[in-house]
Amino acid sequence: MYVAYTTFALERNPPSLVVLGIGAMEQHSHHLPISTDFDIASALAQAVSEQLGAFSLPPLPFSESLVHRGFSGTVYLRSSTLRSVIEDIAESLREWKVQYLSIINCHGGNYTLTPTIREWNLEGKLPHLLHIEPYMGLSEEMGQNLHACEIETSLMLYLKPESVRMEQAVDYVPSFPRSDLSHFSMKDLSPEGVWGYPTKSTAEKGKRFFGLLVEYCVERIRSLQKTFEKG
Repeated sequence: MYVAYTTFALERNPPSLVVLGIGAMEQHSHHLPISTDFDIASALAQAVSEQLGAFSLPPLPFSESLVHRGFSGTVYLRSSTLRSVIEDIAESLREWKVQYLSIINCHGGNYTLTPTIREWNLEGKLPHLLHIEPYMGLSEEMGQNLHACEIETSLMLYLKPESVRMEQAVDYVPSFPRSDLSHFSMKDLSPEGVWGYPTKSTAEKGKRFFGLLVEYCVERIRSLQKTFEKG
């Protein structure tokens, strides 16, 4: 955990791997807090760091939440801003002699991460940026669940049950493809701010989901590190 380190300890023993979770501050319908993505990113980054013996940075609380404009509680960064933040963090870590920065993205709208990370790595810069999309580890469970859904609600029932208001949860799946979020806001497509089936959520499911997320992230990071080392 970052708070346990001092500058001099880091200088004597610089970490090879640093983990950065990315969350968001945005509406999550009536039943989840606006900090949902940040809360999940915080717990996941910490658990992954512990398993890998990595240095854990504080997660980013803000990211590309532009699609949730119109809902109170939403704070967004523009794509260009998020790109600059990632690049600045990576450049800072290069001065520590960090070899790998694992970016664990817990917000589905952060599309700028792909070109940002791709360009950085293909230019041969250090640290190597590892692009981790944790919900790939739940691909079989996702279905129509996209936002404030069964998966996110179950995770929050497991991680922060006191923050969930299940009596206010409503199920709703817009009759539009996800790609239409490039054309319209979430509020246009789902006035309740939900995309999925949160009423099916349980803490037991959340515990299982969280375990799968951690397992996927750890395995993916190890695999990417091995690939870079071979190159």
